[in-house]
Amino acid sequence: MNKKLLTFENKVFIIFTLILAVGLSAINLVSVLFFRYNIENQIYKEANLYKEVYKYNPSVHFPVYLKKFDKLPPVKKYEIIGIVNGQYIAIDREYKTHKIKEFALTLLLWDAVLILSAMLFLYFTIIKYLKKEEYLKKYLEILILTITHKLGNFLSVQRINIDLIKSKCKIKAVNRLESAYSLIEKDFKFTIKTLKTLENPEKNITTVNLKDLIEDVVYHFTDTLKEKKLTLRLKDIYIKADPNDIENILFAVIENAVKFSQEKVFIKMCKKDDAVYLFIKNDVGEAVKGAGVGLEIAQFLLSQYGGEVKTHIGRDFLTVIKLPT
Repeated sequence: MNKKLLTFENKVFIIFTLILAVGLSAINLVSVLFFRYNIENQIYKEANLYKEVYKYNPSVHFPVYLKKFDKLPPVKKYEIIGIVNGQYIAIDREYKTHKIKEFALTLLLWDAVLILSAMLFLYFTIIKYLKKEEYLKKYLEILILTITHKLGNFLSVQRINIDLIKSKCKIKAVNRLESAYSLIEKDFKFTIKTLKTLENPEKNITTVNLKDLIEDVVYHFTDTLKEKKLTLRLKDIYIKADPNDIENILFAVIENAVKFSQEKVFIKMCKKDDAVYLFIKNDVGEAVKGAGVGLEIAQFLLSQYGGEVKTHIGRDFLTVIKLPT
């Protein structure tokens, strides 16, 4: 089957229809069995009453399902309930079958109407939801494109300004300005890359080496870490996850550690039981109050894998990430 046909809304529509059909079928089965039990009891009670009346009043008119015969009737078609005044009194079996079929057909027709009405209601509800979602998606895409375009232009202008300043004077403040610019430029490019993945919300679960991803992310901060002490204690640990999600998580927490550290950054990883633990520690600089957003991003992404992030502030700022393997 074409995967495009099995979209989320189609899956919801099919599952809802199946659940409704199976549920109603079960209810109908119970209803038919209950009706059969009641109709049989009712027929037997009425037939026995008419039989007793017939003993004393042979001119009584029997209902359509009750017959009298001078000789033994066919057993397959009639059920004998007694002999009165030399005649066989019998119940027409086809009458019971006809009544049960009539009741079942009525239920079936009402079920068809109910299922069709529910399907139409669900269909138009989904269509309305999808139209609204499509509008919001397009609006958000335009908004993001506008912001990224303006921010990209701004960064380009600032790069030119920094190059002009560097060509005329080489002071420490200019180097720090260039370092800060490089960091925000990398952050901006990384954000653009993340936004592009939103076009395909399906997770690409593969086996990834956590050590390689950490080293790739750390490489983005090479210039910033030149004036700081970086300690890495890594080993090959493989997990199953979407590489983009793990890269986003690592970028968010490592960026915080690099940005808000003063002199040192320490990264260690280990595996215990069925979980991987990542420890990221940095000394506390003056700008520590700005931390928080990156950790919220990491926590949101980790929650999709059953992981979590915890922090502790003492002499150093410690971030602990737990991620199932």
